[in-house]
Amino acid sequence: MNKRVMNFEDRARRVRTPDMLSAGEERDLLRAWQEWGDVAARDRLVLAFAPLAASVAKRLRPRSGVADPDLVQQANIGLMKAADRFDLGRDLRFSSYAVWWVKAEVQSCLQASMSVVRRPNSALTRKAAARVAALDREMRADAGIEGAGADARLADALGVTAERAAELRARVTYSDHSLNAPALVGTGEDRIAFLVDPATLDEPKPLRDLETAALRRVLVDALSTLPDRERDIVVATQVHDPPATLEELGGQYGISRERVRQLRERGFERLRLVMHQRDLGLESFF
Repeated sequence: MNKRVMNFEDRARRVRTPDMLSAGEERDLLRAWQEWGDVAARDRLVLAFAPLAASVAKRLRPRSGVADPDLVQQANIGLMKAADRFDLGRDLRFSSYAVWWVKAEVQSCLQASMSVVRRPNSALTRKAAARVAALDREMRADAGIEGAGADARLADALGVTAERAAELRARVTYSDHSLNAPALVGTGEDRIAFLVDPATLDEPKPLRDLETAALRRVLVDALSTLPDRERDIVVATQVHDPPATLEELGGQYGISRERVRQLRERGFERLRLVMHQRDLGLESFF
């Protein structure tokens, strides 16, 4: 397996080539890397065992039919980790040790890429996920087990609650779905439309409070430019709650109802001019 092979997916077996390493050459390269930091020695070792890494990557994702380039690169990372950790004191060929690191890296990559949402990817989680997948395969092969019985058996086999078993199964079997897919056939609405919180459609209250306070300061400043009687009439009819009537204000100032209306309209015109100078509309306040 420790030979350089191009187009490894084309044929399952290759003839022996001079690039294959003997046990002594493996150890010399490992020693050069671990003791002297010889990167060239490490790279030659990884290159020699690249077909092994590609074979594991292809075998762990059999449905694709070819070796995924991303998985092959992850498998090569496993080779580099094996080169870092190989114990030169043990009488063991490098391939026997490296294959476990390669498998671990490929499985970790597969687990991490199952979903766009990052999920726990610890050793315990990967072990539990592998156990769930194996149990599911066994139960699918048994026609007498289905539905709630399968869930109960899975929970018993794992020694966890039914809820925890369902969570683990979801990590292994469930796939991502687009939020832009139709929620119901014929409705025309996407799933994402049902995820909108109605409370988020309005402006946040602190922002509204700040805007109101700023408008109030501008209004007070603009009202201060009006004659006293016009200002009092505008405030009494537009700001007070309940607003004063024209008749009430006419009796207060000793003038007719029509005169009160005229003074109010004159005050509005003065305010519109001030607001226009500040690029604001009078509608913002009343």
